[in-house]
Amino acid sequence: MTAVIIEDEIPAGIRLERLLNQYDFEVLVILNSVKKATIWLKENKHPDIVFMDIKLRDGNCFEILNKVKIDSKIVFTTAFDEYALNAFSYNSIDYLLKPIDENKLNRLLEKIETLKLGFYNEINWSNFNDSTFVNSYLVASGTHLKKIQVKDIIYFFSENNSTFIFTKENRQFLIPKSLDKIEEEVDKIQFFRINRKYIINKDYIHTVKNNLRIELSLKNAELFYYEVSISKSKAFVRWFSI
Repeated sequence: MTAVIIEDEIPAGIRLERLLNQYDFEVLVILNSVKKATIWLKENKHPDIVFMDIKLRDGNCFEILNKVKIDSKIVFTTAFDEYALNAFSYNSIDYLLKPIDENKLNRLLEKIETLKLGFYNEINWSNFNDSTFVNSYLVASGTHLKKIQVKDIIYFFSENNSTFIFTKENRQFLIPKSLDKIEEEVDKIQFFRINRKYIINKDYIHTVKNNLRIELSLKNAELFYYEVSISKSKAFVRWFSI
């Protein structure tokens, strides 16, 4: 998910960005004034969520909201709780007092993740028909085209704005699709997106540690280690138990 932070205190903005990165949010920009935020929001596609400090160096955030119709959900952040009532008259989903309590932010992001997942735990996986999923991908291999069966893919991953397949033969191939698109195409019982960069195949999971560190094994018994993001942890446990 994407986010924009509107915050005039540099340390507070950097700290919030660090916390959001831990939950696989992509922070597009940190804006430190009414003027800069207004211009940016008028000229750019809006993110999923805007974290908005109420009192800024050149006014308050309600001036921004009166000038720009923001399509994003809004989380207000402030050291002053007298603005709470006014804040909730806008498209806000929460109101966090500064300094931001990490536990409260954690609960907020879990709530957002639950909504984004579409109540993953309530899905009846038996209703999915295998025929609706992609069973193979066509990739370039030298001067030839090669068909890779999905069952032979250990994981999909993104790197440097490109997407790759990594197979059980310890080979990787470039694929002209985004991870978001692949996530829609593959069997949700078999594959899970553990973080922003990896979608893994359940059949190749060697072990899962208590801290949700995953070991993926190749046929030569070599192990690779990957972390499940905090925001995905509960859904991963439910998926892995199926």
